[in-house]
Amino acid sequence: MNTYIPDVAFRLTLATNALNRLTCLMLGFLLTYPALAQRNTLQLIRVSEDNDGLNTRREISDRQYTNGTRIDVFYTKQTKRRFLSALLIPLAGQVNNMYSIGLTHLMYTPTDIKKKTIIKGDRPYTATLYATHALTSSDPENKQRLTTELGLGVLGKAALGEELQLWIHRQLGFDKPQGWQHQLPTDVVINYLIQYEKQLVQPSANLQVLGLLSTNLGTLSNNLNAGLIVRAGLFSDYFSNYERKTSNQRLNSYRKFQLFFFVRPTIRFVMNDSVLQGGIFTHKQADYVLNSNLLNHAFMQVEYGGVLMHNRLGISFSEKLITPQFKGAPSQQVGNITLFVGI
Repeated sequence: MNTYIPDVAFRLTLATNALNRLTCLMLGFLLTYPALAQRNTLQLIRVSEDNDGLNTRREISDRQYTNGTRIDVFYTKQTKRRFLSALLIPLAGQVNNMYSIGLTHLMYTPTDIKKKTIIKGDRPYTATLYATHALTSSDPENKQRLTTELGLGVLGKAALGEELQLWIHRQLGFDKPQGWQHQLPTDVVINYLIQYEKQLVQPSANLQVLGLLSTNLGTLSNNLNAGLIVRAGLFSDYFSNYERKTSNQRLNSYRKFQLFFFVRPTIRFVMNDSVLQGGIFTHKQADYVLNSNLLNHAFMQVEYGGVLMHNRLGISFSEKLITPQFKGAPSQQVGNITLFVGI
């Protein structure tokens, strides 16, 4: 059931709570600095928070994809690639390679969280919690970027979605979710992302259009994505990563002040999705999963927003419009706040 928030002060409280969570996560991740810095050069911390209560419709729906938190630490390597890093793919030639380690937590609920019983034909309660190791390989000369990412973690009860949502709702005075006892059982997450981006056209210094292709493979989701990224305003070279300026970067690629708007329409073609259908090993043990014939094997997401950066400190606000992911599902609006801090 939807909850409408007419009070501006209350919505500011919600946004402040999200920012506080991001700040705490960022400070906590700074504790990784000594271990990483021994063999690498730290470059950037990025913390991102999705929440369905931060949309422009002023609606907190607590349905479908309801919350997502991600934190990444980016660094450049001073040693040879080995172990998990060897599974990541760099572009050939004179490129800028930036690695990252991160942690992602995503939470999903059905349309009506006041019901204690299973809602047939709706999404099951579940969450995912997984660590990531990624390589962003950028080629400023040829205007292209390749990102590869390995994710390892858990889906279902061990991902602590129930505990987190109950705590958040208790802190903010929201309705208590009633159906977490039917959440998906614990399963393993092993996923691999490959994403390629290429500039299509840049008619001026203040307008840029890029193409995007990506795929996810593994136990969490198998899908293929195609989209565009349009940026307008004052921005640095998209293909210079976020690292400190180095001698092989062009002098005109870096702006101390950036203010730009973007829109990112994407279509996703889905083979399977474990947060709807259950984990690869435990789906038969679940109280309830969504039948595969109910999945929409193609759906759209459009993200739009703005970015403000000064030197190596920045913040972005955006909103994602998501069309139904299965038959009978509602469309959705999810807001995002992301902080960038250069080290």
